[in-house]
Amino acid sequence: MISSAASPQIPQIPPIAIRNQRVQSSVALREPDVVPFAPTMNNYYALNYGVTIRDAMTDLLCLAGPLNKFIDRYDPDLLNSPTFFPIPPMQLSGYTAARWAGSREGLGPNTPYQYVDRQYLEDEDYDEFIADPSRFILKKLLPKKHTEFAGLALIDLQMLCGQSIYNLASLGLPPVRRALETMIKTGELIMENLAQAARLDMMCIERGYPVFGGAVALCPFDEFADYVRGLLTACLDCITEPDRLRLAVERWGDVTIPAAIAGAKMQRAEYLFIPLHCGTDEFMSRENYRKFYWPPLKRLLDAAIEAELTPFVLCEGKYFTRLDIISDVQAGKVIYCFENTDFSQAKKILGASACIAGGMPTAYLMSGSRQRVVDETKRMLDICAPGGGFIMSNSLALDSVSAENMDAWRETILAYGKY
Repeated sequence: MISSAASPQIPQIPPIAIRNQRVQSSVALREPDVVPFAPTMNNYYALNYGVTIRDAMTDLLCLAGPLNKFIDRYDPDLLNSPTFFPIPPMQLSGYTAARWAGSREGLGPNTPYQYVDRQYLEDEDYDEFIADPSRFILKKLLPKKHTEFAGLALIDLQMLCGQSIYNLASLGLPPVRRALETMIKTGELIMENLAQAARLDMMCIERGYPVFGGAVALCPFDEFADYVRGLLTACLDCITEPDRLRLAVERWGDVTIPAAIAGAKMQRAEYLFIPLHCGTDEFMSRENYRKFYWPPLKRLLDAAIEAELTPFVLCEGKYFTRLDIISDVQAGKVIYCFENTDFSQAKKILGASACIAGGMPTAYLMSGSRQRVVDETKRMLDICAPGGGFIMSNSLALDSVSAENMDAWRETILAYGKY
């Protein structure tokens, strides 16, 4: 006898769970249903949708429309959060480590954000930094990096901790007050930008798209080089100041690694985006990479994995000579996205330990033919997809590229990337 009771309803799997599973299967070196699509973005959400870079750096919420249009058209499995450093706090603090659209250098409204490689730690400062990094940062680095924080040079942390209440007198000095008040206002403006970013991320998540790129950490070597010593000088220090460089980077990582992990956990992020700079073949020898760069990077990766975060490591520049070095990670826990490498060698060397991402030269998306994009997508899928552990992405973060080529790229992945 056939029961008249209604058939049990099969629970529907939320779209975000399907996309997460697709990506995480690849991270775990397994085969998902189809190769995940996770393009990395720079100014694309502005330039390709009629928003100026300056407007995006002033009000991040103006990207809500572009994000929805991008999702509707390209349906990514992992969505790169928009990152546009906010202009108001940079202007207020007198930030000297960058130039940006509409800044005092007369740059136009669609000028990309530009880092300025400056040396804030001189040769004679090394011992002082290593002895007391906090004091050096407060009194010397911040006043140079942010001209409106100049009054910090008048604060002595040790004096503030003295027995007498009079030791706090320096906090009332007009230059110190101006610096502290400006720092508070700068922080408030940055918090407003972070709140806007969180709203955009939540909008995407509610639409069923996992996001990455909001939680960011840097390799301690990169961070020390980029923001303290100067990138080129730090690379030269591998030869001229090896012992002090190694100790300084170690001290830097003692503080920055736990802070980055805590920040990512506070955001409830699933992925920790780690863009690598100085470790390229062009900047550093294989021997120096192994000696100076990899130990603090591995320390960061281990900390992220321990915190149940998936490191999404963007290996900028050429990465041909150090694939075996970076294979020394816990298997099935890390994504390495390459700008320029031999992907067949990467698959061979890293295939048993880390998920490989990348494969599409951004130059093809910008100015190549549609057929070239199709052919390159198929070629990379043939090399990297078998056995799983591959996420399709691009070489350089996208600015303004051909919509026709983007369509061809996505369509080819869906048609040719099925397991």
